[in-house]
Amino acid sequence: MNDFRPILLENMPPKVEKSSSLSTDAKYLYEMACAVSEGFCSNDLANIKPGPVVHSRWLTKASRILRLYVTTSKPSSNLQTLATYIIKVYVPMYFQIKYYSSVVYGSALFAKFIKYSRYLCPQLRRVIDAVIQNNCYFAHPENILLSMLYDNRKAIRDLAIRKILHYRDDLCESEDLRKYNKPKLNFECVNYVDMIDLSDDILTEPPYTKNIPYDHLKAFLEEDEIPLCDPNFPCHIQGTERFVQLLTSVSRRVVPKNREAVMAVTVESRSKIPRIESKKDLKF
Repeated sequence: MNDFRPILLENMPPKVEKSSSLSTDAKYLYEMACAVSEGFCSNDLANIKPGPVVHSRWLTKASRILRLYVTTSKPSSNLQTLATYIIKVYVPMYFQIKYYSSVVYGSALFAKFIKYSRYLCPQLRRVIDAVIQNNCYFAHPENILLSMLYDNRKAIRDLAIRKILHYRDDLCESEDLRKYNKPKLNFECVNYVDMIDLSDDILTEPPYTKNIPYDHLKAFLEEDEIPLCDPNFPCHIQGTERFVQLLTSVSRRVVPKNREAVMAVTVESRSKIPRIESKKDLKF
């Protein structure tokens, strides 16, 4: 099956095809993306059923769009736009987030997301930019400073340390609760450090560094290597998607006041019986 226009797949992390941690949905999406990029989709791959489309299964939705694209002899302009966006933005970002999963990469990944979406026409870019601006949590100065502390470039690490020391010296008001406001983005940025203006008006310290003594933090300026260990907090929790699906399902069945109780019972039940494939899995 090769009567569709190929869309080049770029900006992928290394060793995706050899990863054993990918889910079935992720592997299928990767195979479909490679097929679109190569301009050929085998009948075996095209005949695989990717599963039903539900609100929480974003990978399945993307895979189905690519499957529709490769099986449509004359795709509409809307289908071509969606398939191109999935190949150029969605697929590379998904696998980069899986590969660089720590929170210290969050701001850099967010900047890449902005960069990858710049190919869109001005009309579509305005739509995407509004969504990006509304979800710019990894462009908050706390997250940017955290990423800067783990940057391979010493000048960037030193700049982050000086910003934090300046905040402690001149801006910190320990009696007041810090305000977490989403910053205004610079969509023309080249580097994640330039996504926002790290001025005193919005500057706050990352919670991860608050317990590091002032003198220790200042001493990091003399270090040539990254002085901190990676906290390995995930920048994306895939399990959240499953709870979105559960919440959607429960919301259709019960009244709002019983929603949390039904969800709690369902989660507890699944922990005791994770999968029911036959009668032998029913344990009483």
